[in-house]
Amino acid sequence: MKMFGDPGDDPSGTVHVERHFCGNCGSPIISIPTGRREIVIVKSGTLDDKSTVSPDVEVWCENKQPWVIMPELEVSKGRE
Repeated sequence: MKMFGDPGDDPSGTVHVERHFCGNCGSPIISIPTGRREIVIVKSGTLDDKSTVSPDVEVWCENKQPWVIMPELEVSKGRE
């Protein structure tokens, strides 16, 4: 596994996320926010059996593709 320190848009170049990936094929494996090391973001494509995992958080939901169905998001929109 290899790591890329990603500064994002920070002009200072400060690394905000460590992106760990396969050193052979480049596939993303995990991301770790440097300010919140207790959080590890596991890329779902790395899991052989996703049925035992339930997400704690969903991000970028407002930018989802039209074909992605998220009932929880649709319910919350109806309450606004």
